Amino acid sequence: MRLTHTMSRKQAFLTILRNEPTRVMISISCVILASIVELIPWLAIYLSAQAIVNQQPIIMHSMVILVAIIVRYTLYSTAVWQAHLVAYHVIAKIRQHIISALAYMPVEKLKDFRQADLEKRISDDCQQLEPLIAHHGTDIINGLLMPIFLTCLLFYIDWRIGLIAFIPLPIAAAIQFLMMRGFSDRLEKYNDVVSRMHSAQLEFIRSLGVMKLFAVDPSSYQQLYRSMRRHNRIVIGYTQQMITAWVSFITIAQTSFILIIPFAITFTLNGSISTSDLVMVSVITAGLLKPWLDLTQIAGQMQHSLLSLDRLIPLFGQGIIEKKHQTETIQLLSCNNLTVSRGDRQILKNINKTIFPGEKVVIHGSSGSGKSSLIEVLTGSLNADEGGWYINNNPVNQLNDKQRAHLITLVGQRAVFFKGSIKDNLLLAANDVSDSAIWQVLTSLHLAPVIYRLSNGIDTKMGETERHFSGGEMQRLSIARAILANTPILILDEATAHLDVKTEFDVLKTIDEYSPCQTKIIITHKTNAVHNFNRRWFIHNTSVIEE
Repeated sequence: MRLTHTMSRKQAFLTILRNEPTRVMISISCVILASIVELIPWLAIYLSAQAIVNQQPIIMHSMVILVAIIVRYTLYSTAVWQAHLVAYHVIAKIRQHIISALAYMPVEKLKDFRQADLEKRISDDCQQLEPLIAHHGTDIINGLLMPIFLTCLLFYIDWRIGLIAFIPLPIAAAIQFLMMRGFSDRLEKYNDVVSRMHSAQLEFIRSLGVMKLFAVDPSSYQQLYRSMRRHNRIVIGYTQQMITAWVSFITIAQTSFILIIPFAITFTLNGSISTSDLVMVSVITAGLLKPWLDLTQIAGQMQHSLLSLDRLIPLFGQGIIEKKHQTETIQLLSCNNLTVSRGDRQILKNINKTIFPGEKVVIHGSSGSGKSSLIEVLTGSLNADEGGWYINNNPVNQLNDKQRAHLITLVGQRAVFFKGSIKDNLLLAANDVSDSAIWQVLTSLHLAPVIYRLSNGIDTKMGETERHFSGGEMQRLSIARAILANTPILILDEATAHLDVKTEFDVLKTIDEYSPCQTKIIITHKTNAVHNFNRRWFIHNTSVIEE
């Protein structure tokens, strides 16, 4: 599925449907045929009414109606069934595409999306496409064709009645269109408010323990409170606009029924049409309103689905899955004219430094001095104002995430693990690593005894593991994963901050022994914790001073 974030709504929707061309064509063909067949019972009823007036048998007409109903049911069921299959298949493909696109999305761009908002888009917004594809398509085709067919039948009975039935409908549609102008913008604001409220609710739940600890009254949680108030205001305006447009359309559309019956009775009395024609006109007029009213409901629901598609488009990415890039051996890692700002505050200015393969560089400085900012530019999670990092004189910011991951491993203070076994998590970025090598690293990091006690050792599921491990042990597990990845560059960003002195010494020693030729950048507040370093940088007042 070749979807890109530059597509328009129409282009994206057509691209989605083109992934299931056979089922889409079957669904459209069946619903058109079902609409045509649906006209047959109406004609048979009309002929039956004339036969009754003329005292003729209606058995044949009744059989035709029965067969037509069965055929129509079969065709329409097939159309809806195929449309549902299209919806289920394309939604699954869209989710897979978005997950792949997010995997290749630059970290800096990914940070523009709130976690709760991403969850909502992938789950709720993707699911909102299901009614658009599975229901609305067949309903719209049938809802447009049936009024046309029935109006033609009224014209066939008497052109004056057909004209009376037709005139109010365009007027009603025009009034509804005028009253619904700006509805898309209002609905988009509503969805944004709902997303913000959802994020605020999640944040409220996550921080509830801290709020209780400090005896903070939940009513003072202003972000959630403001989001809920905005939600209520928009819902009131949204509902008022919807109800006004809906009632206006119904009122005007019903005038066709109110006008036709008196005129039809008049035409019957003066002999222009027969009594059977009068009965048929009354029945058709009543049936004519339902498809139009259904379409007005569908129109509002479609707006929700189309806005959901608009929210998904920015997640589609470039539409190109990049191949694994084989990089050359690192000869030089350099930082050239690097300048970084956060908001209006300049963090780093014109930094020029060089690191050679196998060197261990220790970086320290006060909180907020720019230690993490210097490294975030290297890992791609922050864009520099000017300059940047270079590997063999090639800019690092031109590497994609996969290429960068083959060169650089970062371990931060927060240990993040995924579903699967301990082994799956440890070998997330490693290939061809034996179990014995895994146990060797775990033993050096003093993790082996804890894992031995687990039911399945390194094959124990991660969900079970987190209950048995302390925070420091989880941190060492993330370091073990980085060691096994064995990339040319390893960055430890306060990764050993919560370890005691002896454990920290053993961890750093294990890293040195496992990859002696690896370039290591270690950010720490403990200036005496790291031994055998080649260089030490002190960051102060936007500059990097080599001690």
